[in-house]
Amino acid sequence: MSERIPQNPPATCYKLQTNDQDLLAIPKDDLVRMLALLYLIREFELIVLDFKDADLVHGPAHTSVGQEAVAAAVAVALRKTDMIASTHRAHGHFVSKALMYYAPDDYQPLRDPVTPKMQEAVNKTLAEIMGLKDGWCGGRGGSMHLYDGESGNLGSNAIVGGGIPLATGAAWAQKLQKKDRVVVSFFGDGAINQGCFHEVANMAALWGVPILYLVENNLYAVGTRANEASYVQDLALRTLGYGFDSMIVDGMDPVSMYIAVHDVVEKMRREPFPFLIEAKTYRFFHHAGRIAGSAYGYRTKEEEEEWKKRDPYQVFPEKLIRYGIITQEDDEQLQNLAKEMVAKAADFCTEEKDGKRYIPASKWPDPESAVRNLRSEKDVFQGIRFKEREDFTTFKPMTYVEAIAKVTLRNMERDERVIVLGEEVANLRGGAYGATRGIKEVFPERLINTPISETGFVGMAGGAASVGLRPVVEIMFPDFALMASDQLFNQIGKLRHMYGGNVSFPLVVRTRVAIGFGYGGQHSMNPSAFFSLFSGWRVVAPATAFDYIGLFNTAMRFEDPVLIIEHGMLYQDEDQVPADDLDYFIEYGKARIVREGSDLTVVTYSKCVKDCLQAAEELGQEGISVEVIDLRTVDYVGMDYATIGESVKKTGSVLIVEQNPRSMSLSGRIADEIQERFFDYLDCPVGKLTGVDVPPPVSRKLEEAVLPSLEQIKAKMRQGAKHFL
Repeated sequence: MSERIPQNPPATCYKLQTNDQDLLAIPKDDLVRMLALLYLIREFELIVLDFKDADLVHGPAHTSVGQEAVAAAVAVALRKTDMIASTHRAHGHFVSKALMYYAPDDYQPLRDPVTPKMQEAVNKTLAEIMGLKDGWCGGRGGSMHLYDGESGNLGSNAIVGGGIPLATGAAWAQKLQKKDRVVVSFFGDGAINQGCFHEVANMAALWGVPILYLVENNLYAVGTRANEASYVQDLALRTLGYGFDSMIVDGMDPVSMYIAVHDVVEKMRREPFPFLIEAKTYRFFHHAGRIAGSAYGYRTKEEEEEWKKRDPYQVFPEKLIRYGIITQEDDEQLQNLAKEMVAKAADFCTEEKDGKRYIPASKWPDPESAVRNLRSEKDVFQGIRFKEREDFTTFKPMTYVEAIAKVTLRNMERDERVIVLGEEVANLRGGAYGATRGIKEVFPERLINTPISETGFVGMAGGAASVGLRPVVEIMFPDFALMASDQLFNQIGKLRHMYGGNVSFPLVVRTRVAIGFGYGGQHSMNPSAFFSLFSGWRVVAPATAFDYIGLFNTAMRFEDPVLIIEHGMLYQDEDQVPADDLDYFIEYGKARIVREGSDLTVVTYSKCVKDCLQAAEELGQEGISVEVIDLRTVDYVGMDYATIGESVKKTGSVLIVEQNPRSMSLSGRIADEIQERFFDYLDCPVGKLTGVDVPPPVSRKLEEAVLPSLEQIKAKMRQGAKHFL
């Protein structure tokens, strides 16, 4: 007969129970600091709600009234050098961490005055929530997107769960750099159902990442109760399947939270490994604003009143007074301190007239600042001379795929911050396609195989990049980038701008286009047009081994995310590269005229450069002179319209050639820009030749039928050339 043998889980979930003896074991100074922070958070949240009601806060305001014990305890239990990342309900986390960082090391609220830096932290947090120029992010982030890297505030995030991979990547970077810092990733009960958490939880355990996942389970998303969203009621149990321990803690009690966090992070410093704390807590108001949740019918007034009996704002100071840790006068002093700091912040952000507060014009950001900091504005190429093929005299043959591997290795030799990660990159003697060949033998610890978890490893790479590493990420097929779209576009592509230019994401994503290999509609995407929709990304598409080396070096020098598109059909193409130089740079945003002509301008990139050159050579025998431009850079900002324009002035006719289906092509955008910029020089509408608007089929004949053929390219060239106008 069959037998069912119980398996012991590799981890344990604990429930922490504390008593008053635990309170007495905590240093008095830490208890007082927690109470001071608790009061500050409450006063701060109430002024935010007041200002929201007075229409001085634009957008939502998600406050943490009732949940203050969690933020206060974490901020006191951590070291200054530790980091946190938070959610849309982040005011308390942020201001507590900032205040403890900017306070003197031995700061004691009952003894020491508030320093200017401490007050500034409160002022800037309120200013940012109000969208003012003096906020941490210049008013761009507002309530949900607070960032201050100096104080260890890695950023709050409006996408539920969206910041978890970034925080995990930042923590991973601490281990890779042999630092003893830990990262706390705050998120709510709703976020634990997001796939990104489960992807990075697995990788955090695999790689021993010093990350503390802190779930503030306040029982509700907006109005959906946690027991309607999760079959497992104690969310901490979720970690057992990933092999790391967890703990259920009373999130209304600063003492329990302090003990849990302090003990966990100190162990984590000695033995880096993830841990999860589920803080059982409660928000007193609705999802946003100051109206009670019961007013919306998803919970009862009786439930709210029961939780208010555990309000740390009342319970904690009463306990400290009862045990003689502080006096009634001390308590009043701490309350007044919080009120004074918040009042000064309010005065910093507003002025008053006829008993009504308003925002003076001088406090608003300059409208022109809205377009700043989308990409790094630092000149990272100062002193560098860009080179082209004609700048070299001696060459050697090299295939496209060899160029990928060799220039990647060269960058790892030059910069110890460079890591390479992706699926199978350290296997198969050079990855699935040989693009990492030779790296494992030199830097095995920096060539990292990942699980099949695109959201997870892309997000972790982004987090690692934000704290100083320079990851190179291989996405095996461009279609798989859609699995990681939140991390690529909502996070990595946007956060520099949203955080006021205060953080960078210097990572390179490589991906291999498989059009023409019969992989079918889910493995044959060319991502050029898709990535180009998102303005934070730079996108390059080298068509030769020579260009690959120069553009890769350029990409690695940027402080921005860069996508490098590699066409698989080019991998075995041999090219001439400099004999003794893998360190040259090709200018970003500079197209190259690869064939001069006078009758027609052909604009193309990647694999189609080769096809268009062949077609142009054959038409040259018919007396048709075709100029072929290899764009090389294909994002909107980097498109070289200057080179295109000079060619258009000469030929008067343009044809854009791509393999992409029409709806996924760049041709519409390029044609529109050409006609807007150079209309007076055009003798006819801009021509476009793309793939048929269907996902590429697997059948060899069908795939050939939906891609531009050599004969179709030649026919469109004849149609657009001056001879036939």
